[in-house]
Amino acid sequence: MPPTTYAPAPTNGGRRRRALLVGCGYPGTREALNGCLNDVNCIKFCLMNRFGFTEQQILVLRDDTRQPDFTSTKANIFRGIQWMMTDQQPGDSLFFHFSGHGSQQYDRGGDEEDGYDETICPTDFRQAGQIVDDELNRMMVQPLMPNVTLHAVIDACHSGTALDLPYRAKVDHGGRWYWKGRARYDKCTRGGTAFQFGACKDSQVAADTNKLSGKTYTGAATFSFIEAIEKYGAQQTYGVLLGHMMQTLRAMNGGSASSSATGMLASLLMGGSVGSGQEPVLSCDKQVDLYASRLNL
Repeated sequence: MPPTTYAPAPTNGGRRRRALLVGCGYPGTREALNGCLNDVNCIKFCLMNRFGFTEQQILVLRDDTRQPDFTSTKANIFRGIQWMMTDQQPGDSLFFHFSGHGSQQYDRGGDEEDGYDETICPTDFRQAGQIVDDELNRMMVQPLMPNVTLHAVIDACHSGTALDLPYRAKVDHGGRWYWKGRARYDKCTRGGTAFQFGACKDSQVAADTNKLSGKTYTGAATFSFIEAIEKYGAQQTYGVLLGHMMQTLRAMNGGSASSSATGMLASLLMGGSVGSGQEPVLSCDKQVDLYASRLNL
């Protein structure tokens, strides 16, 4: 991995925050998406105006920039993750957002129950390759130090377990969320806590749509995450937040407007079929109390 070229975010003596936001629109290709760069703008606004992040604490990589160090290439994403994870201190809050194509590939490590690794696709994935969930876990989850928290929002197809976290939130018949999974000591942190909001289950595709905003294309998961915060506040419990996201996505799935599923990439790359619908997935490295623990970025 090349050394990072990004300046460290100032701490000002208080709680340190760092956010890496990645938008891949794949312009000029048959994989082009409409909403991913809008997602980055919206998430950045949300972090700054609802959670107090500063401009210096946010690194944005996108494929419409003319600055080579800030394009959403695989190498730059790796450098950005290195910047985000370096020099962790107790109390740090780290945030990762990816909006773009996601896919699956055959699992060669034998650690996937369904036989597939989940991937995200940088803008140069056809030349540099995709980024596999095992790599994301190794770079962002396993180095997390005690009292450091990572939140990731991955708005891509097949992204339910994109960080390979062992516990996933399930909903019972009464609409209440609970954890399902088992401890994975090969996927655990060094004492920190990692949360991931995935756009959909591993078997599902994620929508790039103007159905939710009525005009502007966005990723459905990004929109539902931000809308829940705008409507119900930034200090919701994880169970309540996930429920609000689910309501928004179910309303979209039942409606009618222009949308395109980014899962076409799975067919292009693997020649397979994908499931329908879209349900958000929350995963974590441990079983925190979903109705007592609150989002704290």
